[in-house]
Formats: sequence, C-alpha cells, structure tokens
Amino acid sequence: MDIFYLNIDKTEVETKREREYRAGRYLVEYAAKNFYSIGNSEIEVINNKPKFKYSNIHFSISHSYNIASVCFDKYPVGFDIELIKNRNWKPIAKRMNFNIKENSIEEFYKCWTKYEAEFKLQKKPENIISLIPKDNAFNGKYAISIASCNIHKITPIFHSLN
Repeated sequence: MDIFYLNIDKTEVETKREREYRAGRYLVEYAAKNFYSIGNSEIEVINNKPKFKYSNIHFSISHSYNIASVCFDKYPVGFDIELIKNRNWKPIAKRMNFNIKENSIEEFYKCWTKYEAEFKLQKKPENIISLIPKDNAFNGKYAISIASCNIHKITPIFHSLN
C-alpha cells in the first residue's frame, strides 16, 4: 500500500479548496503513470467515489492544511489525514459516540480519521489502522487512518514528492 503526499504552496489566484483538489488530482495522475504504469488515468466517479476507469488499482484522496495525499492499493481503500491542532474536541467526540480510551487529543484524531477513512471506503473494512504523528511520515503533526478491504496487515509506504 502506497501513500503519496505533497506540501501545497499557497497561491493568490486559487481558493484553498481549488488548490487541494488540484494537488490531489495531480498526485493521482503522477502515481498512476509513474508508479503503477497506468497509461490512461481517466477517473470516473461511482457513488461519489472516484476510481480509475481503466485500471483495478484503488485510491483514496485526502488533504489537510497544506498536505495533499493519496493512498493507493490493489484493494478498495479509504484514507484520511488531519492536522492535529488544539480544539475543544470533547463535545465532538461525545456527539460522534467515539470510544476514546485515552483522554487525549491524539486519541480523538485517531477516532476522527478512522471514522472518515471508513466513510470513504463505503463498505465495512476488513482491516483498519490509525497512526498518530510519531508513527507516520507527515511532519509530526498529522494523524492518519487507512480502511481497507484487504484482510492482511496494512503496511503503508510513504512517498514524498517534495
């Protein structure tokens, strides 16, 4: 399972949403052509989930505060990344019925990204992992989760394009 990511530069001519969308699609196309040798990387959207029209490789796009990232796998996958920032997280955790074992913001973000990754997968996951900053490659500031239809252990390999 491969995760490609890119720091997004701020520009004056685009909104944050446009910049994130463009960066995510760039990553998908770059990895498809250069890493998976997919000649035609045309994307179609089925049930609000993007997929390659002419390949069985699956992907999930996520972005958060100047990081765009895409997770690729041969099985359906859902991926989420979130910047861990100070916030009043306890009311959100209560409303979402998160089962927070440790009373920490890192545990909240593990639950939040897990929820988002499962939502993006659009099916019941066979396997799911959540990583806090000390466990992943995202500058020590981001939490990530990956939900997969693969029953085997999830082992992400991180690729920075910066």
